[in-house]
Amino acid sequence: MGLKLPRIKRYKKQMNRYASADFKTDRSLLPFGAAKSFYNIDFSSGVLRKGYGVKTHDCVPIYAQRYWIYRLYSEQHGVYADQYIYQYSNGLIAWFDAFKHKEIYVSGLPFQPLDIINYRVGSKDVLLLSCEGRKLITWDGKYLTEFSNSPAISSMAIHYERLFVTSRDEKTKVYFSKNLDPTQWEISEDGGGFIELLDERGYLNKVVSFGSYLYIFRDHGISRVTAYGDQSEFSVVNMFVTTGRIFPSSITTCGNCIMFLASDGLYKFDGYNCVRTLTDITPSIRPDDDCACAFYDGKYYLGCKMDFADGLAVGCESSETYKTNALIVYDPQSGEYSISRGLNVTFMNACSYNGEDYLMCCEGGKGGVIERGAARFGEALPSYWESGVTDMHAPDKIKYVTDILFDNTAGSADDIVLGVCVDGVWHSLNVQSAALDGVKLNVSGRKFAFSLSTSSEKLNVTPLCVKYNTY
Repeated sequence: MGLKLPRIKRYKKQMNRYASADFKTDRSLLPFGAAKSFYNIDFSSGVLRKGYGVKTHDCVPIYAQRYWIYRLYSEQHGVYADQYIYQYSNGLIAWFDAFKHKEIYVSGLPFQPLDIINYRVGSKDVLLLSCEGRKLITWDGKYLTEFSNSPAISSMAIHYERLFVTSRDEKTKVYFSKNLDPTQWEISEDGGGFIELLDERGYLNKVVSFGSYLYIFRDHGISRVTAYGDQSEFSVVNMFVTTGRIFPSSITTCGNCIMFLASDGLYKFDGYNCVRTLTDITPSIRPDDDCACAFYDGKYYLGCKMDFADGLAVGCESSETYKTNALIVYDPQSGEYSISRGLNVTFMNACSYNGEDYLMCCEGGKGGVIERGAARFGEALPSYWESGVTDMHAPDKIKYVTDILFDNTAGSADDIVLGVCVDGVWHSLNVQSAALDGVKLNVSGRKFAFSLSTSSEKLNVTPLCVKYNTY
């Protein structure tokens, strides 16, 4: 009688694409391809690519904490010119004169962190400046002028040729200037005035001009102001209320919506409806008043704190003084996003200087720009991706994993660390980045998870394919 051998059944589990992360759902319930943990990775194209980092830029002084572009008309030269203006950590303001090609200090006096917007007063292009402890200040390229009759400004926005501001001293009021003159604040029928709101939505923290309306972001809600011309026709409608606290430093317009972070999640507001987004990663966000934001290249950039719950110290996390440790880059239209870890971003501003667009940032006290590539001023940041747990749809059977196939089409010479978790025990091995022929393994178990990590400057990893046998 012949010996009866067990029949070997061979299978292949192919990941279609790297999918969005889910930090909320139990890892055993995630679909194959969804990430249980990741950072410094962008999977918007379906493959794993490097996320975003910071680098130096010729136009950004390395010690600039805040930075803006001042576009003005030079009567001397008869042309418009872009000048950049910036604030150092000691509070001093300087600007680069594009005609003289040198740095010039605006004032010898320090200021608290500034907010600045461009405007035209009379026949001059000016900057409107505000900061804690000072009234409204204008700068016309030569002189600083402070207007003692203005409110103590905490935020400001130009809307239909008036300057609307929230006040540090009177947090239930929004003040507005005279039409066509942001320096005139005397309250009168044809001058300035204020709107006071007293309800459960709380204090008034930020004003945003969006579409045809002015929106007031408050501690726990949003109010909408209709303010076209004659102030006697101004009207207010309350739009949204939440139990969570809205953080003003996270609010910015993003094309056809406004994005903001609250203590109960990240929101997208279209002027009428407010919906939470990125809910699967919300449990890891630790929102506070230290976040920073900008809208650039069709994406919402948010510097914030996140808890990655792995006990590691990546980039800025090795210091106890960081204010943010994560940069979320989110596309409001497609819903795709990436998360960079180890960046202490405290200020961002989208700029255009002499035809070049860039996103200026202050990271760890140094000025630079945000670009693709997970690095921090030349120092590579580690990238990591980890899957959920899978039983290959056969929970009662032992699986023998023989091969894992993937390819790094970026062609980097550096190694990628492949991790394989078998029934809760992790194994790792260094593999050549181009692993199209497969990584040979000999591990068996019932439940598996996989991870990929690298410090390489280049990354373009195709979806995993797992080959395994059962008996």
